[in-house]
Amino acid sequence: MGRTEQLFEIFEFEKDERDRRWQRVRSVMKKRGIDALVVWAFAGYNSSECANFRYLTNVPTYGNLSYPGYLVFPLEGEPTIIGFAKMPGDSLWVHDIRGKSPKFSSVIIDRLHELRLERAGIGIISFQRADAETGFPYATFMSLREGLPEARFEDAVDILDEARRIKSDAEIRCLELGCEAANEAIQAVVDTARAGVRDCDIVAKILEALVRNGCETDSLFLYGSGKEMVDAGKGPFMYPRYLRALEKGDMIHMEFDAKYNGYVAQHNQFFAVGTPDREWIEITDVASKAFYHGLETFKPGTTLGELNEAFLSVIKESGYNSQRPAFHGLGLSTELPLAATPMSPGCLPSNDFKLLPGMVLEFEPHVVTSDGKKHATIGCPVLVTETGCRPLNNRKMELRICS
Repeated sequence: MGRTEQLFEIFEFEKDERDRRWQRVRSVMKKRGIDALVVWAFAGYNSSECANFRYLTNVPTYGNLSYPGYLVFPLEGEPTIIGFAKMPGDSLWVHDIRGKSPKFSSVIIDRLHELRLERAGIGIISFQRADAETGFPYATFMSLREGLPEARFEDAVDILDEARRIKSDAEIRCLELGCEAANEAIQAVVDTARAGVRDCDIVAKILEALVRNGCETDSLFLYGSGKEMVDAGKGPFMYPRYLRALEKGDMIHMEFDAKYNGYVAQHNQFFAVGTPDREWIEITDVASKAFYHGLETFKPGTTLGELNEAFLSVIKESGYNSQRPAFHGLGLSTELPLAATPMSPGCLPSNDFKLLPGMVLEFEPHVVTSDGKKHATIGCPVLVTETGCRPLNNRKMELRICS
């Protein structure tokens, strides 16, 4: 066989990244009096509900390795994965892997007995997305309580939320590689979209670009096209699915995650097929201006309220409205914080919460006309640095024209 062409950079986590994460989590466990965590994973919402599990195990959580599954993570001793009898790969950080028979809870209880933690403090880790809460399975939790009547159980999801919030250099590199792949996907649209080309052919080129640049396939991918009401989230409801041919004056909206090693480099991008009408030019220009005004405002110590207002002020002054979050956290999933919106006014936990170096946010200011028929959102991941902020994508955030 001939030499296989290397299409993308291969980046793997070293053991020092594992040690950093485990030490950080265990230091908080010790302070809280928690002797073990039971981490739940489920392959829902593009596998983002495996994020806490993946953070501690480095187990790929997509494709045929989808869960449910659990991790027993003790304060002292070896962690144990429960869900699969075998897992391949030298990159895994946990090597005690047990099957789920006869049921998850019985194997978890057996392992906690082995660790002599039947009377210990046990932290339950479910999952908390930026836009919803997802619960630890009731049946498993009740079985654990019945099987370990002298143990003390508490919700400890905040331990993983806080540990994951500040990104290491290695995590940031994964997001940068995702941004590089996203640029290839965006360029694929510019190169392909023309009047007469079907949406499905463009979608195929986008997905090819992502996969050929090292991205995982179980990630957010939304695409829509048309002249009004163009919304990537409505794309899956097109009928027949993506078989429509583009016309001159159409707009394309993409919202997608370029997911590298599990890290989601989310992007929002608008395209015009030929010359767009004046209003489309205006609202996409406002979205771009709002994005860069957010960059000018964003620095360590900026509060969530100040950042939210930086986006909204540009949109309001231009005579438009906004209905969706202007930003949210990013990492192994969509994370907190999430900007408040008219539909979800309670999302900001505190307007006074200050952004810290090492946090990564998706900037995606949303601009919508008063009649709701046209909207635009343009954005990419942004890193909080020691002195300000840095977009992890080096391309300009603006409307792209497909001639």
